[in-house]
Amino acid sequence: MPAITKTLRLFCALTLGFALTPSFAAWQEHPENSWKYYAGNCQQVQEKMAGVQSGRTTAYEVMFALESNLRTMNEHRPNLTPDHSVSREFAQCENLAAQAEAMIAQGKAEFAAKMERSAQEGRIAHQNSPAYQRARSLGYSDVGDISFLKLHEDTEGEARLKTMLITVDEVCGQYFRATQYVKPYVIYTVRPSDGGCGEVKRVAIMGGRAVEKGDYIDEKGEFQYLGWKKITAADGFPTDIRVLKVRR
Repeated sequence: MPAITKTLRLFCALTLGFALTPSFAAWQEHPENSWKYYAGNCQQVQEKMAGVQSGRTTAYEVMFALESNLRTMNEHRPNLTPDHSVSREFAQCENLAAQAEAMIAQGKAEFAAKMERSAQEGRIAHQNSPAYQRARSLGYSDVGDISFLKLHEDTEGEARLKTMLITVDEVCGQYFRATQYVKPYVIYTVRPSDGGCGEVKRVAIMGGRAVEKGDYIDEKGEFQYLGWKKITAADGFPTDIRVLKVRR
């Protein structure tokens, strides 16, 4: 029994030690060191805010740095002495911290506005592109890339994807090669290392010109997306794959 009691006491002591270590670590920091970190980051906050107020930089450009400064101030604030907490410098820093929070919110608003402007500019450029204009003239709702079918479906839905003219993009689509024939489909595949593909992609094409195994997809091909279909490959195993029909 004494041996068991001794072991239990040792276990409890170790457990308590591990549990309290983070608190002790924070408590053991000398208050003057805490003040040094707090005041130093406060000074950095003041300098960054002055840069925004003078027009040298924007709230968006400094918001992440401000968030880092405020985190450091928050970490060291609890270990300050009462003398620090009633000082004029501390009051000024706390006031600056509140102003910094407002500037961070301003930066996030600037970022959101910037993203919206970029998205709008992208939409306008897309709608002015020859590919989009051609798709619309043919009665399609939009134009999409054969290697980004999943992205189109995720962002716009499969129903809209079926109304789009699908073309062969240069980023990845042009690297699709015929790998298998399962009547009436030719299965095209790309590898992760092909162009900017980054992953294996497979599509089944119905119609179009005769091809040999290994032939690249027609770079000028235009397709209509039909949806997912389960087809039985030459090895006898069924597989789900996206199917497209050649428009021309």
